Amino acid sequence: MLKLNMSKNYKKSFFIRLALALIIMSSGLIWLVRNQRESLQKVLTVLPKFSIQCLIFVILLDCLQILFMAIRFWLLYPKDHQAPLQNVFSAMSMGQTLNAFLPARAGDVYKVAVLTPKPARPDFTILTLTGILTADKLVDLTSFLVLIFAFGSYKESSNSLTLFGPNSWKWILLIIATLLIFWPILIKKHWVKVKVWLFDFFKGFKNLLSPKQLFFSLGFAVLVWIVEAKALQQLSLYQNYALSLTQCFFVLTVLNLAIAVPISVANIGPFEASIAFALKKLGMPLESALAIATVHHGLQVLSYVITGGVGWLFNRIKSFAGA
Repeated sequence: MLKLNMSKNYKKSFFIRLALALIIMSSGLIWLVRNQRESLQKVLTVLPKFSIQCLIFVILLDCLQILFMAIRFWLLYPKDHQAPLQNVFSAMSMGQTLNAFLPARAGDVYKVAVLTPKPARPDFTILTLTGILTADKLVDLTSFLVLIFAFGSYKESSNSLTLFGPNSWKWILLIIATLLIFWPILIKKHWVKVKVWLFDFFKGFKNLLSPKQLFFSLGFAVLVWIVEAKALQQLSLYQNYALSLTQCFFVLTVLNLAIAVPISVANIGPFEASIAFALKKLGMPLESALAIATVHHGLQVLSYVITGGVGWLFNRIKSFAGA
């Protein structure tokens, strides 16, 4: 009964996000047809500028990005529990594919479920693996912030974006203080269980204390972002607009802020709108910006499907070999 209810809720959530995606896309198309008909025609005109060689190269870059993500995650494993890289790549590729189409970061749940040892080990639980996944996200975010500051993209962001009002920091501090006050009260009855769970969870952060593993995982995290920036740069060249890496990371900053909370299937709508907004801020014509945003997103999703297919094939080969 519980599984049935979860399945119903899952499907309901999926269809809600699908409906939101269709509403966003339909609204955008209606607005374009009514108010920007000339721009829409121009977008269709500039799309053929992307050559087959360009599209194939960007797909290869996007697939390479998934490989680097898998290696980054694999490097954060404890050495005595390290899964084969092939298994991690399979879980990562299929997880990213699921993240693109299913609600609530279902792909991350899939990664943890697939990579959890079977039979379960008392010193390496599903919570430990969740901790490793969280550590991976922290490494990913840290590398992105390093690149933003290294390339000076934060200057472009501060000049072009107004994310918070002058008093926003007060509200943020108030929320943090409220959580700190009420959190112990809420978990008081379950503190013994929570303490065990937290211990298992934070074991997943252990390798962040290893300089060697942290260095290499940060290195591959940097490669993940540089590869995506290079893909964006490549697409912009075919629209006769040479983006610098500084500008690419500004665009990626706007993009990641827009899709931080997934509200539509495959982030359709917010993904394209945020990239087009950022590129237009950099002086690119709207039609070229929309063309780049649409093609970049489409190729990224296609790359998820390709690498997810490879991951599925790895699993099938492994299951046949174990049979």
